[in-house]
Amino acid sequence: MNAIEQIIAGYVSLKNRQALEELRDHRQRLLDGVRAHSVPGFRPTVVNDTLREEIELIEAALARFDEDA
Repeated sequence: MNAIEQIIAGYVSLKNRQALEELRDHRQRLLDGVRAHSVPGFRPTVVNDTLREEIELIEAALARFDEDA
């Protein structure tokens, strides 16, 4: 289990939906920033993929809150 998965699991176990939403929003802002700023010679593919994967994990955790409601 990597770091983001441990953080998500912690927030889920604490039933802290707000923290998960803030984490998702933060990752989305990071992704938007990477996409908006092009740097010559820098290929942000790995960063984009990682952030998208993290957002998907967070959204899956948030969906579990909706299922339990």
